[in-house]
Amino acid sequence: MSFDFFIALDGHGLNGFEGFAGIARLRCDPDRDRWEPEVKFYDGVAGGHAVQLSPGGEVGFLGNLSQQLVFFDPRTLAEITRLSTLRFRAPKQFYESQTHVVWLDDAHFVTAIGPELWKFALADLHHPTPLGAHGVTLPHAIKRSPSGRYLVYGAMDVDHTFANQVGIFDLTTGTSRIVSLPATAWHLGMHPTRDVCYVPTQRCIPQDGDFTEYAIAHFKNYLFEIDAPSASVTRHLAIPKDMPGALTSDVVVTEDEVIYNCCASGVLARVQLSDFQHVSWIDERPLPRRQLSAWRVGVGNLLEAVSRVNLPSATHWFVKAVRIAGGSVIDGSYGLGLSPDRRFLLSAHRGLNEVIVYRYPDLSIHTRIPFPSMSAFYKHLGRFSDPRLGFHHATIRETP
Repeated sequence: MSFDFFIALDGHGLNGFEGFAGIARLRCDPDRDRWEPEVKFYDGVAGGHAVQLSPGGEVGFLGNLSQQLVFFDPRTLAEITRLSTLRFRAPKQFYESQTHVVWLDDAHFVTAIGPELWKFALADLHHPTPLGAHGVTLPHAIKRSPSGRYLVYGAMDVDHTFANQVGIFDLTTGTSRIVSLPATAWHLGMHPTRDVCYVPTQRCIPQDGDFTEYAIAHFKNYLFEIDAPSASVTRHLAIPKDMPGALTSDVVVTEDEVIYNCCASGVLARVQLSDFQHVSWIDERPLPRRQLSAWRVGVGNLLEAVSRVNLPSATHWFVKAVRIAGGSVIDGSYGLGLSPDRRFLLSAHRGLNEVIVYRYPDLSIHTRIPFPSMSAFYKHLGRFSDPRLGFHHATIRETP
């Protein structure tokens, strides 16, 4: 079975909110051992963040941090159209934008603008319909439940306040409910057959109270199991702060387990649904020799980390970030996807600028696919510049 692995790109650096915007596609034909990478960046857009494909796979959406709805052709990566959402509302936060959408069908999708969720028709983007208040601080990743009735979304910290909540919107009644949590969660994954979602935490510390420039919080993390119909936490587990569970991105859920990235810690976390207690780790941190060969990434990460943490008054946050990363200066994977035939798990490793292809379910490494350097697309960056394309959220589509 052949399939395509799409990855949103935000360029090099730690703060993908302000970087470039593009798409990486890996065309995968494992039976023929063909793995073909392709990359495209889009002018006039910044902060590429997430990719969502319409149910039929004919239209792709590039979520971003620049208040634009950007659509592309998944077959060619050519842009189809774009629309500024500033015509509807200007953001109150620097990082408020349409980073994620959820497709209702091939012609309609939902995203958040301001305090409400809006339904758009692809054929008439200028006249969306407000569905109702989402009820959370600032929606981030948004998923639709298998029954189609519920939208579930994480929430970001804003205005000197930790969000500590997940929102659930009922498409039948047009109302939202809030699930209060002991920690903030941005990302989530839905169970393939039940209206249940799995939500790992995203724990950050603001600089001078402002979450625009945040540091990684060295606190315990959680994984929550949330039932959408009752809007309640049914089970959860806690991960001690010195275990490698910091920061998250994509969440893959099967009938048996949850797998998600712990980006700052450089590992994948794996939790069986049967007991929902034990966490096993897939260590993706490169060995010292590999880190040395990726010195430009390490230097870039250190420089940006130092520039984002208020030194010397907040030196402790910098030290904690180093501890969280396990001493590695190379960031981990962000995009994660399970192949349609469930033979392979693909991990888009940001720091190494490569996709790691694991055999599933044993998660032994099948192959590694390197991607071109950022300087291949932006010549002004120079030969010694940070080579990362900036892998972020990803999705998989079976090819016809």
